[in-house]
Amino acid sequence: MKIFHEITEDKKKLALALGFFDGVHIGHKKILTTLVQQAKLKGIPSAVVTFDDNPANYFSDEKIPAIQSFKDKELIMSSLGIDYLYELNFGQYKDLNAHDYLANVIVKSFEPEIIVVGYNHTFGKEKSGNPEFLKDYATNYNYECIIVPEYKYKDKETVSSTEIRKRILYGHLNAVHALLGRYFSVRNSVIKGDKTARMLGYPTANLVWPNSMIKLPYGVYYGFVQAESKMNPALISWGTKPTLTDGTNEVLEAHLYDFDENIYGKIINVVFVKKIRDEEDFKNIRVLKTQLQKDYSAFEKWARLMK
Repeated sequence: MKIFHEITEDKKKLALALGFFDGVHIGHKKILTTLVQQAKLKGIPSAVVTFDDNPANYFSDEKIPAIQSFKDKELIMSSLGIDYLYELNFGQYKDLNAHDYLANVIVKSFEPEIIVVGYNHTFGKEKSGNPEFLKDYATNYNYECIIVPEYKYKDKETVSSTEIRKRILYGHLNAVHALLGRYFSVRNSVIKGDKTARMLGYPTANLVWPNSMIKLPYGVYYGFVQAESKMNPALISWGTKPTLTDGTNEVLEAHLYDFDENIYGKIINVVFVKKIRDEEDFKNIRVLKTQLQKDYSAFEKWARLMK
């Protein structure tokens, strides 16, 4: 998949999907797999046109946290077989009305033969464009408009990025997994920590949780760390380490099972599978160490099964 951050190259006669696709959840995948299938039937390339920030952030003082990094979004879209991904600067287009955006950006730049959108997609100033708007202009601009209907998990629960964010905030990892179609994860580079975990006998890879991403409740989790192509079981601690610090700085730490490679400075993906307990402020380091031993003993059994 080739990625563009502006419309520069002459890519014409495409099948396009439009949307922000935060999380690329199972509902989004219906849209994207429809795009790829229709592009193959027509024998034309597939492309996604999206933005480098959530459009809603331009119209609200309170920023909407992302479900995933752009790198993860790109990896998932590439795995679905998409040919081109356009991550455009929304600020350049936010003042265009629906018709100007359709005619002068989408049609003029891409000459789409197919446009695929979800049932609730909106675009243009004051959300003046919607799927029916695209259908109305399909004949004028010589494209086929495909509207993917609402997708409900097990025919009951509406799948949306908004609902997934709520579930992440509450720490409902099973529901998040079901709606995303994969486990929730955080990607960033490994930084040097204070080595307290190493002194306690459990060396960890330390990361900064990206400010742009939604956050899970503090606690201890089972999961995995993906370092390059390897997936390693990990005991994950997320919080402020109140027993050891003044509790003002958040720390994401992952102890990798049966792993001794140097990954400082490398980008890793921390995957959350199951919450074990809440973060606690213990009386002293001795009590903390006793709890860590219990955590690790249980984790070891789980890790052996996952290895």
